[in-house]
Amino acid sequence: MKNRLILLIPFIFGASLPLTVTGVEPSDPVVLDDVEKLKLSTKTEEQPAELIGEKSDQLLRAQIKARFSTLISSEMSGRINQLKIRDGERFSAGQILVGFHCNMEEAELSKAKASLEKKRKTYEVNQKLAKLNSISTLELAVSKTEEEEAKADVRVADAVLDRCEIKAPFSGKVVEVMARAYQSVKDGEPLLEIVNDKDLEIEFIAPSRDLLTLKSGKTFKVILDETKKSYDAEIIRLGGRVDPVSQTIKVYGRIKNNSAELLPGMSGYIELSPTE
Repeated sequence: MKNRLILLIPFIFGASLPLTVTGVEPSDPVVLDDVEKLKLSTKTEEQPAELIGEKSDQLLRAQIKARFSTLISSEMSGRINQLKIRDGERFSAGQILVGFHCNMEEAELSKAKASLEKKRKTYEVNQKLAKLNSISTLELAVSKTEEEEAKADVRVADAVLDRCEIKAPFSGKVVEVMARAYQSVKDGEPLLEIVNDKDLEIEFIAPSRDLLTLKSGKTFKVILDETKKSYDAEIIRLGGRVDPVSQTIKVYGRIKNNSAELLPGMSGYIELSPTE
C-alpha cells in the first residue's frame, strides 16, 4: 500500500511539472501589441467615410434678414418740424416720415413760377409780333430760350422743396429713430433706420462640396432659437462665388408661409432634406 501511494504522488503533481521534450524547442507565447488590439477592436466598428458626420453637415446656422432695409439720412441742412413716428411703429409706402421747415425753399419756388409766367407771356406776345413782321427772328428766339430757362428754374426749385419731405420708399417698420422734432440737422446726418419686415429671407453658409445639391426650389426646415418652432422653407438662390479659404458658399431661402412673429435678426439652424 505504501508503494502505491508513492507512485501516485508524482502522477498527481505531474500536471504542474514542466514537460521537457528533447530535440524540440518550445515556442514563445503570442503577445498582441496594444496598437494591434486597438486596430482589431475598431475594425469591425468602422463606418464608411461618407456616413461619418453626415448629420452634422446637414445642421447649419441660419439668420433671417430683410430684403429691404435702409438708413435714411438728411438730404439738406435745416430744422425738423415733423417727426411723429417712433421706434417699432409701422408705416406705409409713400407716407411722410420726416418733414423740414422750408419757408425759404417754398418762396424760391413761388419766385421761379412767377418768373416763368412772365417769360411765357413775353414769348407769346413775340410770336404774335413775328407774324406781323414787327420783331426780329433773333428776338423771338431769345424770348423762347428765356422761357425754357424759367421752366428749368421751376424744376430746380421744385426738386429742392421736394427734399423737405422724406417719404417712405416701402411699407415696413421703424427700427430706430436717431433724430427728434425741432432738431437742426446737417446734410447727410442719419435720421432713422427702417426695414421691410414682411419680405424676409433666410441666409446661411453651406460647404461648397454640397453645391450640386443646393438647387433653387430645394426644401428644408429652419428651427428658430427665439420661437422654438420649425418652419418650412426653400432655397431661392445661391451666392455669386465660393469662398476659396473656407470653401463655403452663401445660400438664400425663404419661409413658405411667412408668419407675423418672424423678425429680421432671428437665428437658428436648418435641416436640409436628404439628397434626392
